[in-house]
Amino acid sequence: MNRTRVVLTALLLVSIIYSFAEAQQIPPTLVVTEPVKKMEFHDQITLVGRTEGISHSRVVALVNGKVLRIDAEEGQPIRKGDALLSIDCSKIELNFRAKKAEAAEAAAKSELARKNLDRAEKLFSEETISQSKIDSERATEIADRENRNRLDAERDAINIDVFNCVVSSPYDGYTVKKLVDIGEWVSPGTPVYEVVNLSEIRVTVDLPERYFGRLKIGSEVLIHTSKNESNPLNGVIIGIAPSASEKTHTFPVIVSFDNENEELGSGMLVKATLFLNESFISLAVSKDAIIRQGSQTLVYSISEGKANPVYVQVGSTNGEMIAIQSEKLLEGTLVVTRGNERIFPGSPVRTAEGGPPGGPGAIGAPMGIDGHRKEAPDQPGADSTDRNKDDKKDGKSEKGDK
Repeated sequence: MNRTRVVLTALLLVSIIYSFAEAQQIPPTLVVTEPVKKMEFHDQITLVGRTEGISHSRVVALVNGKVLRIDAEEGQPIRKGDALLSIDCSKIELNFRAKKAEAAEAAAKSELARKNLDRAEKLFSEETISQSKIDSERATEIADRENRNRLDAERDAINIDVFNCVVSSPYDGYTVKKLVDIGEWVSPGTPVYEVVNLSEIRVTVDLPERYFGRLKIGSEVLIHTSKNESNPLNGVIIGIAPSASEKTHTFPVIVSFDNENEELGSGMLVKATLFLNESFISLAVSKDAIIRQGSQTLVYSISEGKANPVYVQVGSTNGEMIAIQSEKLLEGTLVVTRGNERIFPGSPVRTAEGGPPGGPGAIGAPMGIDGHRKEAPDQPGADSTDRNKDDKKDGKSEKGDK
């Protein structure tokens, strides 16, 4: 029994030693680093809003009639002028034909009256006819001409009704919902289809009254959605209501952004980050350097060739850079921006530039007196190289002594 325990213990120790030896031989992970910068940021506030297309219309019928055909399905892309539905206009077409004939008859009578007037004018100039005769011919020509104009207008109006028997989209966009079906009777003003234009999206957010006066029209806005949390869309404030809501005491702020690629639809909940007028100076890192672990946020610096986690507090952002607070980071400190998803505290790393780990910019690296990062030399510094060589020599000496 005791012998079995000894054997198992020995095997366990060998396994641990072998695993440790293998861990020591893990090749360093290739990473890309960028220096911590000092930048100007604006105070921010993030509010929730709902998206809506620049246009969302309930297209209406313009004539009386029965719905003959549905020409567009719901949820389909459409172009301006595409048919949505057709209304039975057989009666309207008959009226148009009748009115067209009346207009043609009136045109012929008007032309005859004009010729008669021309002849009468010539006879009157020769004093062949009386004044009353010429006055009668002039009145007849005017009446026939105006009658012709009236019938032409009535004919054209009916022709417009014939054209309006097909209800079409007023702009490029998408069909949303049909509001009538085949066989139903519609009148002028009856909503028949909903369409939306998503080429531009607008978001209305409610600004708390304590922030009123701290925004300006034209300032940038970052739009975050559930699918692009790390890559926000850029928008701009196009309107700020001057009066607050009586119920919520908030001021509606209207944000607009281009949606040419149609990344967002209408009715989505989004977060809008607004930039207030006040600004401040802060240390900043690339958004790619940030790693979130639950409620904590960290970045990785490199110290002596190993990944060193540094916990930070994040603040405002401009979309690419994020303001941070940390007592362990200085301007110019190098932090990992690529490859940080493959490393862990203490894991060996090497930079893409091939520079020595823990070089200029690592935690504890010297800074200028003015607080600005010193430019990294083209070649590794002599002090750093000598120190690495001394460390290696000391390590060899200790092994020799052993």
